[in-house]
Formats: sequence, structure tokens, C-alpha cells
Amino acid sequence: MPEGHKLPESLRARLGLPLGRLYSAEEVKGPEFSKLVNEATMLITVGDRVTETVGELGRTPDVQVVDSKENRKGRTPPDVPFARLVEVENQPGSISDSAVAGVRDAFQGQMPVRVLVDGEEDLVAIPVIALAPVYALVLYGQPGQGIVAVKADSNAKARNRAILEEIGMDEIR
Repeated sequence: MPEGHKLPESLRARLGLPLGRLYSAEEVKGPEFSKLVNEATMLITVGDRVTETVGELGRTPDVQVVDSKENRKGRTPPDVPFARLVEVENQPGSISDSAVAGVRDAFQGQMPVRVLVDGEEDLVAIPVIALAPVYALVLYGQPGQGIVAVKADSNAKARNRAILEEIGMDEIR
């Protein structure tokens, strides 16, 4: 598996906090979350359980990033439709050039698309937000807490680009 840009210890605590609005497991079952999901112009999910949850709400994500794992244990991939598959490699605790290239590819081709990560998809939410169209809604799992919703507005994109620059990925635009 190719080397990635490792997440420095200095960023771990900061990235342990939600990058957007955290919906608890109970709130995810409620009408506000359902409305958010179903009204999104473009919906991107990062994580197998998040992708599955959105599918159960009757919405197919435009882009889904999965790794066939949940809490680092193997699982069946989400039974959520996709028209195209992009395969990438990404080591745990890092963001690889392969993952970034795959995310770029996902946004440029036919949708719905699944980005299947060989390795771990957790940190791939960072380049997803940085590269997503400004009207996109990104959902990712916050382990043991719920689902985080991030509108990929200019502030979120700038914050995530700055994080990527901190780990040595200056070319994200």
C-alpha cells in the first residue's frame, strides 16, 4: 500500500472534534436529519454505517466513500446503489495521494459513485470536504456519537485545505 501523508499528533485532538453539526444517534432517526438528507442538492457520505443509514432513509448518496469496515472490523459493504466504482488505497492515520485522486475522479464522472478504500477511509473526509462543490453536504461518522453534517461552503473548504497543507498536501485546490 502506498505511503500517505501521516496525520501529525498536533492535529489529532483537533480532528477528534466534529468539523460540523453533530447529530446524535437519536437525532439521526428524527425528521430534521431526514429533511437535511433528502433536501441536499449533492450528498456525500464517508463511512459504511453513514452510507447505509442514508440509504435506509431512501436517499442514494451522489458520492459514497466506504472501506467495508466499521470500528476497524470487517463488514459487508453497504447495500446502496452506485453506477461507478473508484478504487483507492489509504493507510490508517493518513491521507494518500491515491485517495485524493480518487475523490477528484468521483466528482468528475458519472454519479452515483462509490469510492472503495483499501485501508481506512476515516481521514478521507478531509479532502472530500476540501474538493466538494460548494453546494454539497458531507456526512461522516463520529464514532460512538453519531453523524456529522458539514456544508462544503467556502469556510469549511478553506479550513480543510489548511489541514491538508499542515500535513504536507499543498496541491489541493
